[in-house]
Amino acid sequence: MRATLGTCVALLALSGCSLGGDKEAPPARGAPSAVAATIQALDEATRVHDYRGICYELFTAEARRRAGGKDCERLLRSAAADVRRPRIRILSIELKGRRAVVRVRTSAANQRPLDDDVELLREPGRGYRISALAG
Repeated sequence: MRATLGTCVALLALSGCSLGGDKEAPPARGAPSAVAATIQALDEATRVHDYRGICYELFTAEARRRAGGKDCERLLRSAAADVRRPRIRILSIELKGRRAVVRVRTSAANQRPLDDDVELLREPGRGYRISALAG
């Protein structure tokens, strides 16, 4: 999980949001919008190298534990050290009760695009938080 998590987080930088297809989709509302907002926050945090924010504000406690616990920030920073111009595009959002699965396509300079799933969990009072990456 740590290697996949580090690699995906290193690649996750959201510059725009598409809910699928090449046609312009209407803006998402409700839960899909909240899920997309979490991915957008991950994008911003990744672009400004706010790995502490990723670990403590965007990850669930369990995801943070799997990403290194108290070393989460350092490990993410290390995994992202060589990644340049990361990008992400949301391909789809699937809601399952309190859970969501976001299919994303990530890319970075000099790297092939990678499709991955980001799993999120809606936490009371916190909204959707990243719970796992499932390549």
